[in-house]
Amino acid sequence: MQDYLDVLRQVLDHEVVDANNVPCGMVDDIEMECSPGKQLRVTALLIGPGAWADRLPRMVGKLAAKVFGRHTTRVPWSEISVITERIKLKTRASELGLGKADRKAGKWISKLPLS
Repeated sequence: MQDYLDVLRQVLDHEVVDANNVPCGMVDDIEMECSPGKQLRVTALLIGPGAWADRLPRMVGKLAAKVFGRHTTRVPWSEISVITERIKLKTRASELGLGKADRKAGKWISKLPLS
């Protein structure tokens, strides 16, 4: 087992799968906390368009917010089972409210010609 975790390389922008290995999003941001005299620690993963839309150029961000919404799902760090090339969770995506944007995009894509 590793002595440390490089959060930027091993967690941020990695695919998240639930307990049944169903893809349910990407890690869009990380929530951390620190108290005086204590170490910085990761408390949650943030998944969803609300976590990334504001980092886009203004007009693109507004369009993304209209298309995908501004929902952000907070996944407590304690819900992580395994960190490999994917982040595996201990529970199902539906129990955590994950995968909503993916299902919405899937509905739109299925209506496109030649899809």
